Amino acid sequence: MRTISLSLLCWSCLTLSAYTQAQVAFNDEFKSGKLDTTKWIVATYKSPDSSPGVNRGTYVSSAIDFTQGMLRITVQQHATASGVESLGGAIISRERFGFGTYDFEMRMSSLSPTPQGDGTASTGAVSSGFIYYNKSESEIDLEFLGNENAMWVSTWRNPDPNLDPTPLQRSTDKLAEPGLATRFRHYSLVWTSGTVDVYIDGARVAHQTEHVPQTPAHIILQHRGTNSDKWGGVAAVGVERHFFVRSVKFTPLGAK
Repeated sequence: MRTISLSLLCWSCLTLSAYTQAQVAFNDEFKSGKLDTTKWIVATYKSPDSSPGVNRGTYVSSAIDFTQGMLRITVQQHATASGVESLGGAIISRERFGFGTYDFEMRMSSLSPTPQGDGTASTGAVSSGFIYYNKSESEIDLEFLGNENAMWVSTWRNPDPNLDPTPLQRSTDKLAEPGLATRFRHYSLVWTSGTVDVYIDGARVAHQTEHVPQTPAHIILQHRGTNSDKWGGVAAVGVERHFFVRSVKFTPLGAK
């Protein structure tokens, strides 16, 4: 499996805030009609799964909007003389957060331009809510692949962030859960010092006890285009896909 941690130039640069105490709570319902820049930074650089002459992937601010009372991130793909151009978007929390519960209300990548509209998953896109820091020193992914209509839950702990992470430093589960792209689901990621548990609509779907990270990390919401016969699938040129996030919340471990 190839995830966001293995291709990345820019996720490895996420040292943009000072070390944050793990006992900081966080919540955003994206209802103000614009990004809260006291909480988030917009990514504007090369996206994972890019390959010269095959897929020129970039995160752009124009992919992000709040006109429907929540966050929407759109992927567009175009054919060019130098391969497919994939335009997507990502936002990164300014602060870092540690052990506790991360709640996401998300409708994963689909063809629907509206939150409740009809539209299924499509090849050529990956949407995710995840936490990340410094070359996968800490990383826990909820990553939805359009070509598989499935989510991969991956836990990474890179013991030496001077080096790139390897697949031997992660645990992973594939979830062929129905309805991830066709409606909103409530995802809870519970991170402790020894375990990572993931719940969808209250039912536990993953329990991981190896490679559990220990360092506070940023929350990242992203939607990117792919062009591969593997991770994310081949491009869907001229077809827009949309990822919706209604809310994100972090509750520190032990908080009442």
